[in-house]
Amino acid sequence: MAKNNVNKTNNKTGFEEKYLSRGQLIWRAFLKHKLGVGALVVLILLYLLALFADFFAPYNPAEQSLRHTYSPPTKIYRTYKGQRVKPYVLPSMSYVDKITYERTYKEMLFPRRIVIEKNNGERVTYELGKDGVESFKFSVNRIESIKVRGEWYDVRKTPVVSDYFLFGYNDDVLNKGISRFETTSSVAQEMFFKAYKDRFDLTEEEDVQAVAVTEQIDTIVVKRDGKFEMIKGKVIEYDYKIYPVKWFVKSWTGKFLWIFPMNVHLFGVDNYDNNQFVKLYIMGADLFGRDVWSRIAFASRISLSIGLIGVIITIALALVFGGISGYYGGLVDEAFMRFAEIIMSIPGFYLMIMLRAVLPLDLPSTQIYLLIVFILSFIGWAGTSRVIRGLVLSIREREFVEAAVAIGLSNWKVLTRHVLPNTTTYLIVNATLRIPGYILGEAGLSFLGLGIREPQASWGLMLAQAQDVYVITRAPWLLIPGIFIFVTVLAFNFVGDALRDALDPRSLG
Repeated sequence: MAKNNVNKTNNKTGFEEKYLSRGQLIWRAFLKHKLGVGALVVLILLYLLALFADFFAPYNPAEQSLRHTYSPPTKIYRTYKGQRVKPYVLPSMSYVDKITYERTYKEMLFPRRIVIEKNNGERVTYELGKDGVESFKFSVNRIESIKVRGEWYDVRKTPVVSDYFLFGYNDDVLNKGISRFETTSSVAQEMFFKAYKDRFDLTEEEDVQAVAVTEQIDTIVVKRDGKFEMIKGKVIEYDYKIYPVKWFVKSWTGKFLWIFPMNVHLFGVDNYDNNQFVKLYIMGADLFGRDVWSRIAFASRISLSIGLIGVIITIALALVFGGISGYYGGLVDEAFMRFAEIIMSIPGFYLMIMLRAVLPLDLPSTQIYLLIVFILSFIGWAGTSRVIRGLVLSIREREFVEAAVAIGLSNWKVLTRHVLPNTTTYLIVNATLRIPGYILGEAGLSFLGLGIREPQASWGLMLAQAQDVYVITRAPWLLIPGIFIFVTVLAFNFVGDALRDALDPRSLG
């Protein structure tokens, strides 16, 4: 008897039947599409960036800093004097070189401790905040030289007093007490040729073979207890200020979810002494010294929401026109579809520009935003409505619709409860594939100057700053908004393809 029970136990199968709903089957089929899943993750991250832009942006997107015009992405250091330390940045700024007339970006050193060897051999140490020391200043002799017929001539000597080191030779000035910068720039040759043509009997610009700038520390000025102490000597050792990069930094005040004031941001630099030259630009700065990353975060709100809102309005119009046309037919069908065909016959982009051009150009950004949504929706509904009409024509002939009519339901209830809901599968796929077109449409209008206006930002408006070849060569990071547009459009297309495959009955198993 016991043996028979064992055999019965062994004969039992280890499988359990499980019935999945249609939604679960669709989700299982969607997960098989790896590109679609990855694209969905990217879109979720992008929309989280838009939703919590105030938290992710380390700077106010409208905050200007003309000292940092076209500053490149800030370099983050991990070593200080050969030792490994926490990440930090240095003060920086951009300026137009007076010799070459080229915009240059340089980092600066703000000393916090210096060891000076006086001319009499005595060594003395000064440190900010100790023994009443308030600040350092350095008197630097700046000598401009010109090379003519193989010989150098000093043409101008200028004393420069500075509490920071500006032009990038300054590290050499501290280490060696002197630095020298030479150039054969045609701009510099032209400038010095005009200034010293008669003095050196110059006949052409090429006679100026080179131009040089030499800087040498002359005097160190220490402010202590409100008094200035001038020291003749040289700096033999120094420490400079560094500004740590940290997570969850308090800075400008934004609004969390557009409602709650918030001054905590995901990352930033600890500017403990409010140094106006300290910035953390992870994606560089634009013409006005505004942080590109912060503007991208806020611009995503406009660029991403226009697609969603535009598609919702488009689908609503397409359901109304296509549903009524397909269900009622006759003159209503003729009138609605001929109107849709007229709109479809006009090239979309030109129709979009025409509609925007007839509207006032000096409208506020909020009104422009609503107008762009309206224009994009007006252009997109016609094609979708014709497909909806075809689906409705097919669905209204099915048995369940005839049964609904037979039990006495009104035409409106039959259309809204039984016919239009069966077009949902198509609408979901259509929406994911149309959103990229709306994003590109807004970007195109803003790129042409017909869309969102300053100080608001959209990805298209930011990309318009990179139209100039000179700007692209000097500040290629201004093309980053174009990368966001490309990634977003590609992600929506991948998700749309994955949804189309997942909703196919043959893929549900």
